[in-house]
Amino acid sequence: MHLLRYVLLLAATWMVPVDALEESALKKTINSTVEIPAPVVVPPSEYLSVCPKLVRTNPLTIPSDGIDGQWSSFALRVGTAAQIVRVLVSTNSPETMVVLPMGCTAAAFSGATPPDCATSRGGLFNKTASSTWYDQGDFGINENGVGFESNLGYSVGADYGLETLGLGYVAGSNGPALQNQTVAAIAATSPFYMGILGLSTQPVNYSTIGNFSAPSLFTTLRTQGLIPSLSYSYTAGAKYRLKAGQYAQLIFGGMDTSRYRPNAASFTLAGDIDRDVVVAVQSITYSGTEASVLLSPRVDEPVYAFIESTDPNFWLPEAACAAFEKAFGISIDNSTGLYLINATRYAFLTSINPQVVFTLGNSASGGATAEITLPFSAFALPASYPFTKNDTYYFPLRKAANSTQYTLGRAFLQEAYITVDYERRNFTVSQCTWVDGANPEISTILSPSYENSTSNNTSPTQSASNDNSKSKFVIILIVALVIVAVVGLAAAGMCVIRMRSKRRQHVEVAIKDSSSDKEAYIYGTGSMYPFNSPYSELGGTNSSSEIHQLPDRNNCNDDSYVMAKQKMESMRKAPGNPVIGETPIVFELIGSEPRPVELDDRHN
Repeated sequence: MHLLRYVLLLAATWMVPVDALEESALKKTINSTVEIPAPVVVPPSEYLSVCPKLVRTNPLTIPSDGIDGQWSSFALRVGTAAQIVRVLVSTNSPETMVVLPMGCTAAAFSGATPPDCATSRGGLFNKTASSTWYDQGDFGINENGVGFESNLGYSVGADYGLETLGLGYVAGSNGPALQNQTVAAIAATSPFYMGILGLSTQPVNYSTIGNFSAPSLFTTLRTQGLIPSLSYSYTAGAKYRLKAGQYAQLIFGGMDTSRYRPNAASFTLAGDIDRDVVVAVQSITYSGTEASVLLSPRVDEPVYAFIESTDPNFWLPEAACAAFEKAFGISIDNSTGLYLINATRYAFLTSINPQVVFTLGNSASGGATAEITLPFSAFALPASYPFTKNDTYYFPLRKAANSTQYTLGRAFLQEAYITVDYERRNFTVSQCTWVDGANPEISTILSPSYENSTSNNTSPTQSASNDNSKSKFVIILIVALVIVAVVGLAAAGMCVIRMRSKRRQHVEVAIKDSSSDKEAYIYGTGSMYPFNSPYSELGGTNSSSEIHQLPDRNNCNDDSYVMAKQKMESMRKAPGNPVIGETPIVFELIGSEPRPVELDDRHN
């Protein structure tokens, strides 16, 4: 009977309510949770267009910026005290550029200075009014044809400095401020009329003062733990879409699945740090009053194009440009070098609304592809002074001198949504979707370093709920099996006791007095094992010096209870190890780890 009591007591210790087990598991999860930052969703500036004569009459249209198109800009807080400027996104620049007050003087313009110059250039930055400007000197944005946009012939001098930069109009979770960021202050009106926000991961190196290197804003966000991964998502927005147009979107460390339609194509980043987001253009087709092929590269002459938002144009082979000219009925204006669209041609093309489909792959032929369709409105960009003398429309097409100039610029990103993950070295290109009033659906892109961690900043997902249900089922199943095993052991023990009782029914059993000769039965000391948490390095909740020790079971044998009570001594000091604290030990059943969002073959 003593054995039966012991077995039943052991069964009672196992028959813990499932809710209690889940609570214990939850405590363990909380102890192992690391702080994973949420994505930073940079709000657009929402500023009014500077090309009012060409804007279709609609008081509800979204505001825009630019002299070479109607672009959606972003606001920055620059310096101390903060000065607000509006900038466009450059997915290739390692620095952020702003416009100096000198940029609105006669010296900056070949003609008259526009009366709304400061407004049209996105606002001016006065470095002398900032207490945190640390001047680095005057430099060119690239040297000897090498560097940022050098392949497209970009060249301009700038006053470089280290400055405090904040994203958005106001500080907050989506508007962090970073100190000692590289800022290039410009005055010239070309090639940049407005400032830019650079998304490159590359640092800016200052050779004139030694080997000093200043990390980019994007990299700083990651190293300071402000974003969950070195990744971003971007689309340029489209003034011509929806009832009132669609703003640009920029997200660090995440994506908005409500803004695009996923596809099966996944692309790897190229090795050239100045041209990394590169795709193979497998074909370009046109459909209007008739269909035609605008580009079908030969196998031995593939077209690898750089997706980049600094420049608005499509830089394509000369043969492809000739095919565009024929399909759209456009030609180059000799005085400007642009494909200008007169009012008659614009009205006709608007009425038939031809479309162009870009078929992109990771390789020159075969494999999964992404198809991006652009309507005529994506090619009809409004231009104004000083980009053109008069307000007009132009077609953003340029003839590439060589393969290093093949580029799909900002106009392409009106209809395309890109997500670039530098830690996994891949990216995706997806067709934008247009749904009025769609609620944002922000998904986090976790760094590979967080793959074994649990975030306390993300909302529970359906998969997490499924994992929780599976864990509950496993717990119930284990408890049921243990109860069955215990009952079986109890029955077997009863049989053994009865058999021994029959054999020893004539034997007198002497019981020793507990006060004089107590006998102890030790049923084994729990072994110690190191508990190396996978979250230790990131979260700091555990270390390799911490151990969890199984409890000792010291069973006393006396007249009042024999083999019926256990003493639990779970907190013991191990030789050469620190004493474990007094928090009760929690034994966690194995469950499912949360799965981070990864860019594999498609978005989910």
